[in-house]
Amino acid sequence: MKIIRMTAAFGRLQNETLELGDGLNIIQAPNESGKSTWSAFIRAMLYGIPTKERDKQGSIAEKNRYQPWSGAAMEGRMEIEWKGRRIALLRGQNKSTPFGRFEAIDLDTGEAVPELTAENVGETLIGAPRE
Repeated sequence: MKIIRMTAAFGRLQNETLELGDGLNIIQAPNESGKSTWSAFIRAMLYGIPTKERDKQGSIAEKNRYQPWSGAAMEGRMEIEWKGRRIALLRGQNKSTPFGRFEAIDLDTGEAVPELTAENVGETLIGAPRE
């Protein structure tokens, strides 16, 4: 899998877009500019947000930590290349569940990619579980 472009309303990222080039991409930026947030966004796009996780002393649950600072709904788009196909992964709000809505769309045909679901997309694309 190759990530081409990501757009996020996620934590401090307010509908920001990050485009990646071929090969290794190194993101160098000042503290608090969003590097860790982009990393968390990739994980959330691939595996969703754990909704049963609760805030604890010294630890904020992901569903609360990455709520967009603007107050908008958490949502994202990740354009990838996988098995020779260009695919858009889309996540957004489903009722009150952050990132509970998931779609995988073939960018060349506009059709759904049925083998990629909210439950399996991360493991299918990169071969590793969320942990």
